[in-house]
Amino acid sequence: MRAETLWERSGLSGRYEAWAFGDAPDLLAELVCSGIKTATASSFPLYEAEGEPIPEVGEYSVILDSREDAVCVIRTTKVTIVPFSEVSAAHAYKEGEDDRSLDSWRIVHRDFFTREMSEVEGFAFTEDMPVVCEEFEVVYQPSLEEEVQDLFAGDASGHDWFHTERVVRLARQIAAEEGADAELCALAALLHDVDDYKLTGAAFGATENAERLMRRHGIPAEKQQQVFDIVRKVSFKGADTEVPDTLEGKIVQDADRLDAIGAIGIGRTFAYGGTRGQLMYDPDILPQPGKSAEEYRKNSNTTINHFYEKLLLLKDMMNTETAHRMAEHRHQVMVDFLHEFYAEWNGETPQ
Repeated sequence: MRAETLWERSGLSGRYEAWAFGDAPDLLAELVCSGIKTATASSFPLYEAEGEPIPEVGEYSVILDSREDAVCVIRTTKVTIVPFSEVSAAHAYKEGEDDRSLDSWRIVHRDFFTREMSEVEGFAFTEDMPVVCEEFEVVYQPSLEEEVQDLFAGDASGHDWFHTERVVRLARQIAAEEGADAELCALAALLHDVDDYKLTGAAFGATENAERLMRRHGIPAEKQQQVFDIVRKVSFKGADTEVPDTLEGKIVQDADRLDAIGAIGIGRTFAYGGTRGQLMYDPDILPQPGKSAEEYRKNSNTTINHFYEKLLLLKDMMNTETAHRMAEHRHQVMVDFLHEFYAEWNGETPQ
């Protein structure tokens, strides 16, 4: 999400600066978002050297990660200037890094300031160097749903936010009927496509975006692992397709498959084929079912053949009775569509 987009969504007014922490910007941004990091420190001499004003109470900042994605808005609540050697244990704790001790803070920041000051001619770090100690509070952070929605903004391949939204709704519906953990199903459904190879180019089983988003929003490590175990096995991989181990995983896989069939599935299939430059249909190109995961990933067959390579197989691959029942009608919609398609292709009147 761009800084200006986040700022507009925050509803705040006035000026703001957008910046990332100098070292480990992703980790430190996550600590800010989770409420652990409520302070930072910077070199006072560099403000003077660069002609920059020191932070003031009441100022707003948009915090960026290493990708320059905006993650939250903070407001400065306190600013003090003290020698490096006099930074307090209380301030070190508020910075939230490592074990949050003053000793650890001094080791890390002595190294950081030494490197930073050496890059500016005529400056060097000393133990009595003035340090700007700034405290802040998070005043706006987008929800996890908003961040996922922004990740899929502009997608025209059928893997957009609306697909995710439908899968979440289906997962909740199936979970209610099957007696599963609906919240876990909804979280995994929300994140099931954020690392999909079709959108990111990542390898099967990648979880980089899911991990980053869950850490940023304070999802407990145990639940994160449950989500990873689900999303790594949800995708269709041809002959290498896996079945999740848990009921919740099976439900999320079923929900994703249900949105791949029926009228919505037909629309999504042609949308995806169009974005990949695939032919709609060629009678001389035959379906190739049973591909391996890598072969399926590299597949550039026609859109109509995709029905035979995947979509028409999904009804009988549903894991739960609830999903299988829901798939019956959607499957028939596709069968009827293909009957009509071939009739029109061949100039016939459907019977």
